[in-house]
Amino acid sequence: MRRQRGLPEGGAAVSVAVMEWAEFAAALGAFLASHVIPARLRGPLVARVGRRAYLIGYSLLSLALLYWLIVAAGRAPFVEIWPQDPWMRWLVNITMPVAILAAAIGGMAGLMSGFALWAMTHLVANGDLAHVILFGLLLAYALFGLALGLRKGVTVRLNWQRIVAALLVWATLFHLHPLLTGVSPLP
Repeated sequence: MRRQRGLPEGGAAVSVAVMEWAEFAAALGAFLASHVIPARLRGPLVARVGRRAYLIGYSLLSLALLYWLIVAAGRAPFVEIWPQDPWMRWLVNITMPVAILAAAIGGMAGLMSGFALWAMTHLVANGDLAHVILFGLLLAYALFGLALGLRKGVTVRLNWQRIVAALLVWATLFHLHPLLTGVSPLP
């Protein structure tokens, strides 16, 4: 759970809060734009740099913008909508290995399923305004992507290497969570 920070008093507090919300809005806008604009530019970019280089570059850009968005949400003023209970963190910790496994074995539909599970459980566990906006929008986006992915069909590539890789990714993210977000995933 995030702690409320002490803000300066008076006009300085308002100025700091506006700047923190402005960063969150800028990060959100950049993340959303990065997922709309490339749809129009993908063909020419793939033709220019190749499919593999495009996917690597776009993935790195998306991860960097997602990280900025998460950090900016953490810096936004704390406005509690609902309190966090310990079961909410347990829900996240139980669901995340499944979400990562879905992303590892299920193609685009699996990736969107994994993102939807991630966003849904983090939405439940983070009841402040910035995180409700963040995870609510990401959940809607993931469900839209899942609907598109399901229309194309689902390919499941289940083998022990993907299961091990998913567990290693989950363990890495679990242990790096406090360093990357400033919040421990432990209940």
